[in-house]
Amino acid sequence: VGAADRKSAAEAASTPTKSEDKEEKNKEAAVRLWYREETRRTFPYEVGERVEACYRGEWYPGDLLHLADKDPHNRFVVLCDEDKDKKSKPTTKVKLIRREKLLPGEGEKIISWKPVNDMQLRVQLGDPNFSLVSNRVCKLMLETKKTDGTWVREIKVRDWRDFEVNDEIDCLDTENHWLAAQVLQVNNNRIYVTYIGYERDWNEWIDTNSERLAKAGTHCERKEFSRRMDYDDGDWRGGGGGYSGGGVRGSVGLRNLGNTCFMNSTLQCMNATPVLADFFVDGDYTSEINPDAYKSHGRIAREFGKLLKEMWDRRPHTVTPSRFKSAIGDYSDRFSGYQQQDSQELLAALLEGLHEDLNRVRKKPYDPNPVIGNGEDDEEKAELSWSKHRKREDSVIIDNIYGQIRSQVICPACNRASVKFDPCGILQLPFPNVDTKVQVVTLVRANPELPRRAYAVAVPKNGSVIDLHQELAKMAAGVNAKKLVSCEIYQSKVYKIFSPRHQLESIMANDKIYAFECPDLKEGKDRDNVIIAVNHKVSGGSSYYDQDFGTPFLLTLPLERRSSGASSASYDDDDEYISAEKAQRIIREKAMMHVENTNTAATSSSSEAAAPSRFKVMFKQGYDDFKEYKNGEKIQFGRSFEAALFWEKKDYYQPAGIKKDKSLQSSGGGSGGEVVTLEGCLRGFTKEELLSAGNEYKCDHCGHEGRGKKKLDLWRLPNILIIQLKRFQYTRHYRSKIETYVEYPLEGLDMSPWTRCEAQKKDSTYDLFAVSCHGGGLGGGHYWAYAKNLIDKKWYTLNDSSVSRMSPEKVRTSDAYLLFYVKRGATQKK
Repeated sequence: VGAADRKSAAEAASTPTKSEDKEEKNKEAAVRLWYREETRRTFPYEVGERVEACYRGEWYPGDLLHLADKDPHNRFVVLCDEDKDKKSKPTTKVKLIRREKLLPGEGEKIISWKPVNDMQLRVQLGDPNFSLVSNRVCKLMLETKKTDGTWVREIKVRDWRDFEVNDEIDCLDTENHWLAAQVLQVNNNRIYVTYIGYERDWNEWIDTNSERLAKAGTHCERKEFSRRMDYDDGDWRGGGGGYSGGGVRGSVGLRNLGNTCFMNSTLQCMNATPVLADFFVDGDYTSEINPDAYKSHGRIAREFGKLLKEMWDRRPHTVTPSRFKSAIGDYSDRFSGYQQQDSQELLAALLEGLHEDLNRVRKKPYDPNPVIGNGEDDEEKAELSWSKHRKREDSVIIDNIYGQIRSQVICPACNRASVKFDPCGILQLPFPNVDTKVQVVTLVRANPELPRRAYAVAVPKNGSVIDLHQELAKMAAGVNAKKLVSCEIYQSKVYKIFSPRHQLESIMANDKIYAFECPDLKEGKDRDNVIIAVNHKVSGGSSYYDQDFGTPFLLTLPLERRSSGASSASYDDDDEYISAEKAQRIIREKAMMHVENTNTAATSSSSEAAAPSRFKVMFKQGYDDFKEYKNGEKIQFGRSFEAALFWEKKDYYQPAGIKKDKSLQSSGGGSGGEVVTLEGCLRGFTKEELLSAGNEYKCDHCGHEGRGKKKLDLWRLPNILIIQLKRFQYTRHYRSKIETYVEYPLEGLDMSPWTRCEAQKKDSTYDLFAVSCHGGGLGGGHYWAYAKNLIDKKWYTLNDSSVSRMSPEKVRTSDAYLLFYVKRGATQKK
């Protein structure tokens, strides 16, 4: 830099007067800055096209089933070719896909020079994330005027309504809000726009001359989102994600620090909580912090307040909650590492820490006398119990989130009631009938005159096939449960024959289960009969891989043994056999019972259609092909033995019809039983139950110790009602997650039927404002949140650093884990 330039720089650094400042603004700069933009030509994916999915660094070809905008985690759903032949046809969810064959022009590099305007210089130059970066190199060009005062390069100025793809505009949405938008497609006199920071479901076509369109920045403030291109020369193909931040204040992303999605989900729900958000963002908490608080000494409240204030910054941006993560980890060792945890457990620790830090009671009085009533003076006992509790625990958390639970136990000896009133912050609701499931079973009777019938059988989840047979025998008249044999049929073939001790938890709800009545089956371990499966095939091949069709069936064959003097218990499988002639005769007779005697499409004679001459009985041993045994030959049975009917034509086979039992209608088609509602969960929470063995109650009145009857009810309703749906079950033998969908209201939740206090029923209507969701299994899964913004009252999906607007209809989901409700009339300043 020359001396003259240094002098000019020094003069520019001095404070100008108003006239100098005005003259300087009108003076045109002598240089202009340009940047080189490098992009790749891309085309949107369409459902059904052939793609390759990137899974753990490997590419797998398949069919695209769903786009990323249909998944809460912005993942594409692909059915890979190698999974198409599997039984359950598992799909693959990935964030990165590519086409098997590129479209014409796809992937071509597009290079252009664009001028840097004043706004980009002010906002972006210090953080160049706006297409200036290509392989971490900013390629800039400095242009100076020619000697005649003209510029070397010409800037083409086009009308703002001369739309091109990627143009940014202001757009009036269907709810009369001006929002920042971007043009995705241009089609003659229409453009397809997306609202920046919102879900793709809000995208729409608008006429180019519509008054709903305006030049960028004329109706709403532009928000500079970080939208760095993920394309580079190595791999430029990939899926898109959501934006960090949101359309309004308060709806911002939280960076995942490593398996901290459970924490982010909880924090997003707390950030949307009325009253509490005001309390922390406005700084009211600072005057109530207790520096001598147990464990954290006020650190939890301070870090939580700072975090919420940053989340409510006027310029939406992604927030990194590392300081809060450190504070909650020091408060509770469970959250000190980076393993996946439970969002409800973090919420409980957070509420406890905030209460301790903000407790207005510095010295808690000691009171060893609990308040216990007999059910006759509930109002007096409840008020006394609450008063004693508030003398020790008094904070903004208790004021708004805590209520009271009425707990009653009745002595089985003297029938006297013992009633206590306990504080409650999170209402934990069980699922009704979670220990049972509905299994659809088709029963095939031994009597051919009795039709096949499908039943919806309610069985214990941890039960066995014996339980299934016993319940089925209760529903079907004249059936002996000990004479039933069940199997799973998959792709017209017996996939597995279940033993009586087989566990029902391994049988899926959509598995095709058949139960066959076998009158010759003996009780206990039957060594005189063998159970075999008979499949249906088409003549013309005898290979194991011949295509099966129809519905196979089970039957029993009597065994013969080589030596009659030995005990039947001492024989090996190799000593058991049956003559081929006898086996073929029995199978032919049973086959006639499992097909209809009418088939007009195949032949004019109905009896001729199902005649044994239309099929052959063939057997298979080991790896040999199927063959038809001759008279005099003997058949040995082993695990590799199979039997099949080879039909001359498929038309000759006409399966017997199946009738539906009325139990299928009452169970909703057998797909899981009744629809579970939040009301049903509340009913299960408040129902009277017998105390379990080992948890006996000792009566204070008569001294008897036994299994009393316990009942819970709500008494005092809080301003903020937090409900946990107890989806996770942990027992001594297994762990499981309940995936059942629960129907819960978004507005107008009436809690009056569930509280025993008449005074509380007058003000007991709640509206939903946040949901903490969990998707996946017990091994980890993923947490995210749905929350209603306190400013614009719109719903947003808050998935770590990704934020997008959503429709209220999608708030109801089977992934809901924690529900946050606010009582109508509670103070909402924001």
